[in-house]
Amino acid sequence: MLLTIAAHVRGLQGQFVEWDDTTHITQNLAIRAFTTENLRAMFTEPVAKLYCPMTWLSFAVDYRIWGREPFGYHLTNLLLHLANTVLVLLLAYRLLRDRTQHAIPVALLTAALFGVHPLRVESVAWVTERKDVLFALFYLLALLAYIRWTERDERAGYWLCLGLFIASAHSKSTAVTLPVVLLLLDTFVFRRRAWREKLPFFGVSIIVGLATVVAQASGKGETVASTEFIPIWARFGLLGYCPLFYVRKFFWPTHLSPIYPTFDEMNWTPLVALAWLLAFVGLTGGIVLLRRRMPALLPWWLFYLVTLSPTIGLLPVGIHVTADRFSYLPLLGLAMPVSLGIAAAASHTKYVWLAAAGIVLGLAAATFQRTSVWHDTETLFTSVLRENPNCLPAHLNIIDWYVQHKQFDEAIAHGRKAVDLAPNGLLGRKMLAYALMNTGQHGEAIKILRPAVEHGIKETDVWRALGECFLAQRDWTNAQAALKTALRYGGPDAKLKALLDEATAKKTQD
Repeated sequence: MLLTIAAHVRGLQGQFVEWDDTTHITQNLAIRAFTTENLRAMFTEPVAKLYCPMTWLSFAVDYRIWGREPFGYHLTNLLLHLANTVLVLLLAYRLLRDRTQHAIPVALLTAALFGVHPLRVESVAWVTERKDVLFALFYLLALLAYIRWTERDERAGYWLCLGLFIASAHSKSTAVTLPVVLLLLDTFVFRRRAWREKLPFFGVSIIVGLATVVAQASGKGETVASTEFIPIWARFGLLGYCPLFYVRKFFWPTHLSPIYPTFDEMNWTPLVALAWLLAFVGLTGGIVLLRRRMPALLPWWLFYLVTLSPTIGLLPVGIHVTADRFSYLPLLGLAMPVSLGIAAAASHTKYVWLAAAGIVLGLAAATFQRTSVWHDTETLFTSVLRENPNCLPAHLNIIDWYVQHKQFDEAIAHGRKAVDLAPNGLLGRKMLAYALMNTGQHGEAIKILRPAVEHGIKETDVWRALGECFLAQRDWTNAQAALKTALRYGGPDAKLKALLDEATAKKTQD
C-alpha cells in the first residue's frame, strides 16, 4: 500500500489537462449538481460519445466536494487505485490459498506488480480515466462476490455479483467481458458447468454494448475506424499486435507514451500483419502445450485476452490502436503467472525473492518518474513529441494550449508542423491561422486557409476567419464575400452580421 502511494503520489500535484478533462469535467454541466435533470442526463445521454453514468456520478461527487480543484479528483483516482490493489491481493489469495503453499507471497507480489507498474500511470494520473479505476473496482468486487457465492451457495451472493457487474459496466463498457471471465473461473478453478445462470450477465453485456455503439455513433465525426482507414487484413494483424504490445511493455516498460503511433504511421503491409498474427498464434499455441507443466499459465493468458478483447483491434475506436490505459485490468493476467513463476523459482534459491523485490522497487521508481508527465497539458504533449516528433494529435493539442496561454510563437511553430504532416487536414490549418491572426500576420493566415477554401469547405469558422483577415487588411470586398459565405453556412449570427455591416460600411466610405 505504502509503495503504491509513494509511486503515484506525484500525480496529486497534477492539473486538469486539455485532453478530455474539459468535456468530462470542467465543461460537463451534468456533474455540477445532483438534480433530477442531471441524473437523468447521466444515465440516458452520452458525453463525448461515451456511456458511463457511474463515472459521471463519481465526478459529480467530486465536484460537490472540490469544485474545480484538480487535487480532489486526482486523490479520488489514487484512492480507487489503492482499493483495486488491495482487491487484487484478496482475489489472488482467495484463488491460491488452497492450491499452493506460496499463496501469501504470490498474492503480495501480484498486487505489488499491479499497483506500481508504470502502465498504471495513465489510468491513475489522468482524471478522465476515472473510468478505468472505477470499473475495475466493481469488476474485482464482482469476482470476489462470485467466489463467495460458489463456495457458500448463497443466493444473495448471486445478486450481489450481478449488481456489482451492472455498476462496473456502467462505469466503463469494457466491463462487458465479466461473464466470460466467470465461465473461465468455472472451467479452471471451480470445475463446474453453470452457463445458464450467466444469462442475465450476458444480457447486461448486450444492453451495455448496444448503448456504447449508439453513443459512439452519436454526434459529429467518425469514432469507429472504417475499413478504408484500417483494412480487414490489418485488423487480423492487430489481433496479434495488440496483445503482444502490452506483453512487451509489461516486461520492458520503456518508451511509454500517452499517444502511440496511429495505424497510418505504422506503415504496415499485409505481410507485416500476417507476421504479428502468426507470432501471437505461436505464443498462444506454446502456452496451450505447456498447460500440464504450467497449469496456471493458460487460464491467466485467457483472462488477459478476454479482458483486453474490447480494445484488441477488430473494431478500432478513435485514433488509438494501443494505449497504456487499455491494459489496466488485463495486466492482472500477466502479473499472476509471473508471480507464480517467481515463487516456483524461489524454491531453488532464496535470492529470487530479493530480485523480485528489487524489480518491484525499480518499477515503483519508474512510475514515480512517469507520473510527472501528466502534470499539465504542455508537459503531457511535449512528452509525446519526444517519443514521436511526427505525432499530429500532439501537435494539434499543444497548439490549442499555447494559443490559450498567448504563447503564439510556439503555437505557430507547432501549427506549421501540423500542416506539413497533414496538408489536407482542416483542423491544423484553422489552428495555425488563428495563431497567425493573433500576431497580426493576417496575410499569412489567408495563405494557410486558402487551400481549404479552394476545396469548397463549408465550415463557418474558416470563412469567418478569412473575413476577419480581409477586414484587417482593409480588403472590404473580399471581407464582404467571406462573411456572407460564413452567414450562409452558419445561419443567423449577431457578431457575424456586425462584422459584415462593418465591412459594408467601410467599403461605402472608401
